[in-house]
Amino acid sequence: MAHGRVGVNSTFQKLPRRTVVPVSDTVIFCVELEQPCPDAYWTRNGEKLKEDARIAIGYVLCQYTLTIRDCQADDSGEVAFMAGDCKTSTPARKHPPDPPINAVVQNKTDSSITIHWSPPDTERPVPIKGYVVEKRKVGTQTWQRCNASQTITSTQVTVCSFSEEASYQFRISAMNDFGQSPYLEVPGSFYLEPTAHVTHGLTDSTAINGEEFSISVQLSAVCSGFWSLNGRLLRSGADFLITRSKSTHTLLIRVVTMEMNGAEVKFVGGGSESSCVLSVKGKNPTWQRGPADLITSCVLFHLSFSQVIWMKDGREIKMGKKYENVINNRKRILLIHNVTQEDLGVYECVLGDDRMQIKLTLKDVELSCEVSAANASVLWRKDLVEISEDQRTSFVSKGTQRKLIIRNAKKIIWETSAETMLCFFLSEASPPVIFSNVESLQTAVQAVASQSATLSCSVADSKTEVKWLRNGKQIISSRTTYTEVKGHTRRLVMEKVEKSDAGEYVCEAAGDKLVFRLTVSGEALLSDKRNTQKICIKLNINDNSTIQKEYT
Repeated sequence: MAHGRVGVNSTFQKLPRRTVVPVSDTVIFCVELEQPCPDAYWTRNGEKLKEDARIAIGYVLCQYTLTIRDCQADDSGEVAFMAGDCKTSTPARKHPPDPPINAVVQNKTDSSITIHWSPPDTERPVPIKGYVVEKRKVGTQTWQRCNASQTITSTQVTVCSFSEEASYQFRISAMNDFGQSPYLEVPGSFYLEPTAHVTHGLTDSTAINGEEFSISVQLSAVCSGFWSLNGRLLRSGADFLITRSKSTHTLLIRVVTMEMNGAEVKFVGGGSESSCVLSVKGKNPTWQRGPADLITSCVLFHLSFSQVIWMKDGREIKMGKKYENVINNRKRILLIHNVTQEDLGVYECVLGDDRMQIKLTLKDVELSCEVSAANASVLWRKDLVEISEDQRTSFVSKGTQRKLIIRNAKKIIWETSAETMLCFFLSEASPPVIFSNVESLQTAVQAVASQSATLSCSVADSKTEVKWLRNGKQIISSRTTYTEVKGHTRRLVMEKVEKSDAGEYVCEAAGDKLVFRLTVSGEALLSDKRNTQKICIKLNINDNSTIQKEYT
């Protein structure tokens, strides 16, 4: 309570020189006169006060009071009491602190930031009870307190535990009993993300040389991260593809190499990390069956320098007249001659620690026909010699149907009792012929610069479609480079070839291919040799020497 005693038309005691009131508090001013004054009133900053919800004015006898409840910052100013010609006043102040100064970021990680500031710079010794630090995402209007459950009493704070990754701004305000200061914004914005732990980590994995390989890690929250291979930071590009779907991070190695064998793959993100060891193996052997009913060969695709071991029923096969090991570039072929029942079993192609199995079985070949009478007897002959049943040959008679079951037959003649003949020709199927006249094909083609060059081949089937490639890429027809199809002939025509057009070209169809090599020489000086003339010029330099030059 602020109290004073005054007398009308005389000197009176003044109100207190200064009144300091905390924000939201209540203040009571009281003045006592020597005798009542009906015209007495209260003012604030020169304006006469009237009673309202927060202001109450009253008097009892010679005592006059002014009560202001729930004081606010705008209540600050001079409060005066007027009684006739007499006046007493006091500056009532509800002064919150000034804002802090010198806010700086002392440290920052992917998921935390440490901010430091200095107390308010003021001439008055205003006490500070604590500080409020707030954050907001860039592009939004809502600020959120970083220290909702506690008061910051120091001039430094570390903010972490972000709910989502974003760019954030920060501001600071000082507090005391008289209120809260204006905010001081920390300069700049800062990209921060939540902390996360690994929910599904990396495990040691095996990749195949020359193929793609992908590996993933899952975190408990959505945040960024990075991959490394043997400590080398990886980025998306020609060799690697790095993707993220919510909290799942994936690394794709486009082409695995043997140099990656034993390498450490590591992921770091959200304050956590996970790693594994990558093992690289050679390509698993793949087998190719021929189109025949009898499986007589197997093909292994692998590196051209690889040595393989062939095994049957767990034992290594010795090459000789029966078995032949054929090497054709990347292919490894086991050729089995004169296949019999004894050749059935499990074959293996072994390459280092890798092996591939295939079970060789002989599919029965059935020759059948219908006879007019169910009791008709038939004879089976091969090369006019009657066939008897044995381990590889059997006869089936069911109603009017007659069957001969045989393996690896080449020519069989069947006749009925009525001496009517029907011939069957059976032989092991061979791969279809794609290109014809390969032996006489000119694969080395020479051309002169600025002239045209034609690469030509023949296909066995006139309906066969071919593709022309260079450096592994299909050639697209243009005004100067185009393909021609005429009957069985396939051509690639290049007009006005340049030296840069020299190189290897491939014609590919149905998995088969022909390789051409084009050589381009310099331009001819004279295109018509019939007009070529020889010009001889002699220059006599002195009596003892002659220079002669010939031109054509």
